[in-house]
Amino acid sequence: MSNYLLDLSFGVKRSDGYVSDIWRASTTRLGDFHLDTNSIAGVEEYRFNKSGLCRSAHSGADAAPAALRDRAGFKWRRAATPPRGSGRASRVAWIAFPTDYLSRPTVEDDGEILWIDAAPACGATYVEFAYAAEPEQGIRGVLDIMQDRTLVRCAALPQGETLVIFCYHADWENKDLRVPGHGAVADVLFSAEDPLATGRPLRHRLGPAPKDREAVLLLEMGGVAVTN
Repeated sequence: MSNYLLDLSFGVKRSDGYVSDIWRASTTRLGDFHLDTNSIAGVEEYRFNKSGLCRSAHSGADAAPAALRDRAGFKWRRAATPPRGSGRASRVAWIAFPTDYLSRPTVEDDGEILWIDAAPACGATYVEFAYAAEPEQGIRGVLDIMQDRTLVRCAALPQGETLVIFCYHADWENKDLRVPGHGAVADVLFSAEDPLATGRPLRHRLGPAPKDREAVLLLEMGGVAVTN
């Protein structure tokens, strides 16, 4: 018997096949929620325990520039789940995937990944994770009213809560970023134009450490190592 009630691998894909990194969202039989992925900076993992205590764990990669390495984890408490009947949910994580910074795929799709359609050019796909006390039917009703949200998955947890995963599209202002390697390794350029036609093979997440009752807010972009 699996230790997970939900075990979902997902990513964002453009019509031309360009993709995000692959994320894994899982819930344990104890009621904990795990969210993790790999990146240029190593393995990134976020754990949301049923007690409300959350933590991150980053195993940095030595080949990444110092600005992209983060071995220090952090802890915080997620916001309380709103009461049943309120029609509200408590967001715990939010990931933005700008369409013009997706990457050429490097591995063959094995059919086990749930691909979310990317937003049009100059837009972004947002994937959010929230806790609600409502059953799935009630959650679907709320999202139907909001209309711009699409339900990706619901997972009932043993403590009477529901983990809700949904997505939507919105505009995005493209701003390129160059992270210096300070002479130790190559700089990393995150460019919407991809002037070298590299396919942006290096993917990375940026985002601040959350405070208590805040959600994890992440931006995922694809880039390339440059030397000049």
